[in-house]
Amino acid sequence: MIEAVAAMTAALSDLASIASAATAPSSAALTPDPTSVDGAGAPSFMQTLQNALNGVDSAVSTANGNAAAFSAGDKSIPLSDVMVSLEQANLAMQMASGVRDKVVSAYTNVMNMQV
Repeated sequence: MIEAVAAMTAALSDLASIASAATAPSSAALTPDPTSVDGAGAPSFMQTLQNALNGVDSAVSTANGNAAAFSAGDKSIPLSDVMVSLEQANLAMQMASGVRDKVVSAYTNVMNMQV
């Protein structure tokens, strides 16, 4: 009988720990601490956008380089790698285009607001 009580207590404590892990974090945990990254502060929107555009540029440059090397007859680059890099560059460009469209739409909405 004591073993059953101990097992039930262990199960209840496991359920309590799972329930506490499943609860939503507090809003203080969701807001980043601007001084947590070496005192540099959080990156600005412009820096984040610049990093994203640099990533797109890097993907396109890699894809172009792989395609040019493959078409020049480089045997060390398989066709599958060329196709994958081209598709990654295509997806990056589509995402950048979608973000651009959303930003332009938001700007247009803000500019059309009556004050």
